[in-house]
Parts: sequence; C-alpha cells; structure tokens
Amino acid sequence: MKWKQELLWVKRNEQGIVLRVEEEKPVGVPADQFEEVSASEKFEIFASLHRYFELARTSKPTVRHAEEAVNLLCRLFGVLDEEELLKRNDPELIKTYTHLKNEIMMKVNEYM
Repeated sequence: MKWKQELLWVKRNEQGIVLRVEEEKPVGVPADQFEEVSASEKFEIFASLHRYFELARTSKPTVRHAEEAVNLLCRLFGVLDEEELLKRNDPELIKTYTHLKNEIMMKVNEYM
C-alpha cells in the first residue's frame, strides 16, 4: 500500500479501499511509500508535450494548451506543480524546467 496522488493524496489498501486522504503530501512518510510516475506515464506525458510543440508549429496554441503543457512538464519532473519543483534543491532541474516552460509560453506569446 503506497500513497498515490489522485486529486488529493490517497492511501488505499490492496482491495482499493481508501484508508486515508490528505490535501498535502504527508510529511515524514518515507519516499518509498509514494508511487512514482511510471515509465509509461512519462512516455505519455512526453508524447503530449511533443503534440503541443507540433501544434505550435502549425497553429496558435491557446493559453489553456500552454498551461496544460506546463502542468504536464511538472508531472514529467515528478512534482505536482511549479511551486513544489522550485522548492527542490536542484539548480540544474530548475534551470531545465524554466527553459522548457519559457519555450511553451513563448509559443502562445508569439501569436498575441
């Protein structure tokens, strides 16, 4: 039984019954007690981001498209949102994220 983020942080037993729900990631729980983004999920996220950049080459992406792409980017890096990513003590990760986010948002701004 590991914690998994659904809309909230949820811990279920083997039968899928909810044992506990938290709004924030539970503090003090060992890292191995959380489900990581699987390789297949990462591939799906990567494919979605690729589609976004292809869309940007041929038509005007909406702000909503860009925001969804940024959210996917956060998931790709294993966090829920930008705030959580920026709290990490990993300058290279933050630099890469910031660069990619700017690329995503620039595609919207090019058409504004």
